[in-house]
Amino acid sequence: MEVSSIRHFLLPAILLSFALISLVTLKSIAPSLATDQLIFWLVGITCFVIFSQIKLSFFRRNHWLAFIVLNVLLVAVLINGTVTRGSTRWFKVGDFFAIQPSQLAVPVVGMSLAFFASRYPLSRNKYLVGFLALLAIPSALVLIEPDLGTTMHLVVSVGIILWLSEIKTKQLLSLAGIGLVAGIFTWLFILKPYQKARVTSFLVAQSDQTHETNYNAFQAQIAVGSGQLYGKGIGQGSQSHLRFLPERQTDFIFASFAEEWGFFGVTILLSLYLILCTYLIYKSFLLPNKFSSYYLIVTMTAVAFQAFVNIGMNIGILPITGITLPFVSYGGSSLISLCIMLGINQNLILREQRKMVLDIK
Repeated sequence: MEVSSIRHFLLPAILLSFALISLVTLKSIAPSLATDQLIFWLVGITCFVIFSQIKLSFFRRNHWLAFIVLNVLLVAVLINGTVTRGSTRWFKVGDFFAIQPSQLAVPVVGMSLAFFASRYPLSRNKYLVGFLALLAIPSALVLIEPDLGTTMHLVVSVGIILWLSEIKTKQLLSLAGIGLVAGIFTWLFILKPYQKARVTSFLVAQSDQTHETNYNAFQAQIAVGSGQLYGKGIGQGSQSHLRFLPERQTDFIFASFAEEWGFFGVTILLSLYLILCTYLIYKSFLLPNKFSSYYLIVTMTAVAFQAFVNIGMNIGILPITGITLPFVSYGGSSLISLCIMLGINQNLILREQRKMVLDIK
């Protein structure tokens, strides 16, 4: 098989590998959720296939409509969403499923602002202000829910476009100042007490295992460490099965996985993330279209940031933020949004490859 043919199947192969890990892990630690996750994966893979086939002109014509619909949904969920643990993030769909509009923010906002930055030079202040305003609107709506983790995910993933767009050093310094002021304002007036407690307990009370906000982190570290080299075996993880690990199927699924699969399994999982992110970076340099390059890097940043933060909080080097492990944690909205992004990435990569072949001929 030719190298180019292998590359056609690289993203689908990585996606199916994540699906296998996710389903086997959930079947072990939370069997009642495995069927739901299988349905989510079937929907996600279907979305991957569909979005890998849609013409780029369709995205170019409709991305602003998608941006508007997203923001309407974010407002609607604040007004009429389901309140869970003090947050209003979901629309209930029947008795079993819920949709989280904020999980669609990165693919939708990322696409609109990638088109914006590819068309307008952000080195000009008026376009830079426009870019920031368009990013600030959905970010503020998600933060109000409140969902600090998803807000950070959105700002970092889409904000990477600023770095890629070659804005001036003076503008970067100004943005740093604005970010500092926004961070202070958010800390003083937006964050809830429990969100602040996660940060302060991490900074000043890490050694106190009885501290309420540190309990989850310490249980996760115990689970990760107890996996040792080859793990305890599928279905043998005591921390997850005896419910010492809260949210073992979402926020702390990495600890559950590490306990049962050990260092060997973790190496496989991290290798999948590394291969995926390296491939997207590599292809972003080869694609001549600015939009395509921007969107590939947005996707890479979204996956890398989410994985880094989730694993970091599971091993105790970052405070707990509620960010799930991409492609592995239980849940439909996050998984489907990632599958959509990868489908668009596959679309852009194959489109440019076909174009290059035609040019050569």
